[in-house]
Amino acid sequence: MPSRRSTTLTLVAAGAVTLLGLTACSGQASDRATASGPVTIDFWHAMSGPAATELDTLVDRFNTENDDGITVKSSFQGAYADVQTKYTASVQSGSTPDLLMMNDTSTGFMIDSQQTVPVSTFTADDDSFDPDAIAPAAAQYYSGADGLAAMPFSVSMPVLYLNKALVEKAGLDVTDPPTTLDEVATWAEAIHAATGGYGMSMNMADSWMLEELSASGGEDFCTPDNGRGSDPVDGVSLTTDTQLDFMTRLQGLYQDGSALNPGTDSAAQNSAFSSDRVGMLLTSSGAYTTVDPDGTKSVVATFPTTADSADAGQVIGGNALWISGKGHSDAEQRASYEFAEWLQTPEVQAEWAKATGYLAMNTGAADTAVGKQSLTDPNVATMYGQLADNATSVAAAGCVTGAFPSVRATVIGAFNQVVEGADVESTMADAEKSAAKQIASYNEAAGK
Repeated sequence: MPSRRSTTLTLVAAGAVTLLGLTACSGQASDRATASGPVTIDFWHAMSGPAATELDTLVDRFNTENDDGITVKSSFQGAYADVQTKYTASVQSGSTPDLLMMNDTSTGFMIDSQQTVPVSTFTADDDSFDPDAIAPAAAQYYSGADGLAAMPFSVSMPVLYLNKALVEKAGLDVTDPPTTLDEVATWAEAIHAATGGYGMSMNMADSWMLEELSASGGEDFCTPDNGRGSDPVDGVSLTTDTQLDFMTRLQGLYQDGSALNPGTDSAAQNSAFSSDRVGMLLTSSGAYTTVDPDGTKSVVATFPTTADSADAGQVIGGNALWISGKGHSDAEQRASYEFAEWLQTPEVQAEWAKATGYLAMNTGAADTAVGKQSLTDPNVATMYGQLADNATSVAAAGCVTGAFPSVRATVIGAFNQVVEGADVESTMADAEKSAAKQIASYNEAAGK
């Protein structure tokens, strides 16, 4: 099962160097001749396990059913970090794939590469495409000044899992879950005191949870405006009152044993939850079939807020499909779009969600037979309810910067010091300064 934020922190040591290689060599890709008749497109992806099996099934189905002579050749390129590395090399050699799947946090990098054609280029002339069918949170994440930059494909969201056995053992009402982080902390302490187990855990592989907890308080994670305005990101925000409050509260939980630090391996937290050693879990909606395979152990609740703000929301995860421009004929680009557009149709999205644990990004999926069956599970219904109700604020849109890999490593490194007892404000202030330098280096290499 793919996790919400599976980006490996070793993904290209310096995003600036990677991007510099892209832009410096972009002119090496020579235009292919305009294709006539049947078209074959190369599609790179990062899916493994059951998701890869389902994707192969969908590719075969498209190849059989489409009437335009399009053949999709899909190939697994490794984890997202590997895909980005291979994509960089392919730009330099003039051999980029026609269609590329990349994870959400690589959006800034993909835009800065200047190698792709915005999906909006094709949707503008496609009367069958309904932009309102894309979940607003997904459309917002992958959109810029020119509309959709990439076609959203897989969507996930952070949620709160409650272990029914441990919650009830602590005398808490699982049908009335906590809605704020402070309430989650109070429950965690109660569970720890009553059961001896951990009251909660959360994903610590990178800074994803800190980004989500910031957004759930209406705070932008990156400055200015999460990179969604006219100016590029120049820093990160880690020291607002809301952020210092929730990090201080979490520090107390880790220090008194109420919270489990799973380290960089999300499998550790999932295993602890499913084996009744952790009462609550803050992680991806995509972890559902891993932590609770038969849907009987847990109750899924909406992600907790950290402040009362109209801008409070959650940042989506998952991946999107990018259409290559330079070096690719008009026919190849349009064939890539046709396949990407097919993958976001209601029926396909419903099937993809059922098979993988991702959330369907096409709102019409709920009206399909498969979608209706999925929504009979109240936990799944909660996830979709959160997606539908998510704020379309700048905070909930999430940060867009190609420097994300190095920045995330810096931020989670600082937060681990906090977990171990370091002063919250000074530690995170130092992380802000370090992240700003990393972003400045990236921006300089990107010509921003």
